[in-house]
Amino acid sequence: MTHTGDNSRRITTPGQLAALGLLLAGIAVLARWHEGPALWGGALLGIAGVGGYFVQFDTPRGLVQWLLAAVGLCMVFMFGLQLLIGVFA
Repeated sequence: MTHTGDNSRRITTPGQLAALGLLLAGIAVLARWHEGPALWGGALLGIAGVGGYFVQFDTPRGLVQWLLAAVGLCMVFMFGLQLLIGVFA
């Protein structure tokens, strides 16, 4: 039997932080600009963040990851609201 080493679990993964960062960037852009290329750039950032959220937070482990998943879910809804405001403004 071989020992492959201890796999230490991180509190968060870089992918989780990147997904939340993309969502935050999308929300920030959409909150400021409601027309033109900036709107669509913010929409693309946010859509990438939403996709990353669903990939990275499919099985959160531990309290910190559950809290980040809850914050991320709120950010997903905020992004959707900002996108609707931008499209219909």
